[in-house]
Amino acid sequence: MGLFDRVKKKMPSPKETASEKKPKKDTDATTPVAEKAAETTVVAAPSVLGGNSPRLLVKPHVSEKAASSPKGTYVFDVPVDANKVEIRKAVEALYKVTVASVRTARGIGKYLKRGRIEGRRRNWKKAIVTLKNGQTIDLYEGV
Repeated sequence: MGLFDRVKKKMPSPKETASEKKPKKDTDATTPVAEKAAETTVVAAPSVLGGNSPRLLVKPHVSEKAASSPKGTYVFDVPVDANKVEIRKAVEALYKVTVASVRTARGIGKYLKRGRIEGRRRNWKKAIVTLKNGQTIDLYEGV
């Protein structure tokens, strides 16, 4: 295609690249400390979920029904694409508890019409997390 021919760059042949290489200098003793530090790279260790655990639990779902749920059961709003395994790992990592079970409920956003303007609420998902016996999370203490 003519369009891509203009964009393509000419690749150097192996003979050209061999002649352009410069011999290495022995610079171990003469290299400044700043240059050596720039050459080394530090890679941070990944967290349990790759750093997504704070973003996975959007907020605790505060409602009358959620507050009257059995002891050891907590409700969280989560992203629509989150799955039960990710939710379990996020709760265990953030609150340092052991999760017994995770149940999820999805909701479809309602269609709205105000005069001529039509819109739609967003879809939502909540997770009902049950902890092992004797474990609690202080979510509703200050509410």
